[in-house]
Amino acid sequence: MVQSSADKKLPLLSKIPEPLKTLITKIREEHYPELYESEADETASLDQALNDILNVFQNSGKTLCHLRYVWLALILALVVEPTVEYYQPQNNVTKSTIELLERWILSEVDSDLSSKNSHFELKQEIKKLEAIFAEPLDPVKQGDIAHLQIISESTDVFKNAIRVLDREQAKDATLEILKDCLEGYAIFPGSSGRRDLFDWWLLEVVPASWYLLSPRSLYVGEGVENQEEFQVDRIKKLQEISTQVRSIFTKNSST
Repeated sequence: MVQSSADKKLPLLSKIPEPLKTLITKIREEHYPELYESEADETASLDQALNDILNVFQNSGKTLCHLRYVWLALILALVVEPTVEYYQPQNNVTKSTIELLERWILSEVDSDLSSKNSHFELKQEIKKLEAIFAEPLDPVKQGDIAHLQIISESTDVFKNAIRVLDREQAKDATLEILKDCLEGYAIFPGSSGRRDLFDWWLLEVVPASWYLLSPRSLYVGEGVENQEEFQVDRIKKLQEISTQVRSIFTKNSST
């Protein structure tokens, strides 16, 4: 099979199962009103495209599918974290959520970590974070009311990342995260650049989530300082977790 230019640039894309690869190609050729594309003719639905991708994930068995949803949520949480930090510098819930996602992933794949105590601790941490996210935003405390939507949608990403840990809610919560990022203001405000962000998710994040790997690059919002450091730090984090996960899989398969 002759590789497309996209395949050559994105090695992971060339390796994913043919049904998912075909779907990605089809979705990429469409234009969506939700992304403010002038070429959009109202026939393509972004919601349907997102649903179709997540439905293909479900063809891989419940446990692996759930892991992929959580991995996708982790990637996007890392990208959205600077937005919350910019508008709420004292908000430590983003780091707590990301750490919880990491611990959950390792606990889920490593039977040595899946003790009753470990599960109990994770459940307690989940309840603690759920209680924090259940508190409504106070417009007075936020200061500039114009930023309320940005703050609301960026923190919603982390709220829904916690929901993704519940297998029964995982798909719906993942869809909410995608809407806040791709259609909302969680990563950046305005209409400019929506298609670039979507293509990054489709061509980088989806294949990376399928294989529980790091994307080659992370989407960086305009407000992020030290963008190169941001990329290196978060990609390194994903690579370290991915290496641990693959090591555990290898150990389990050998035993």
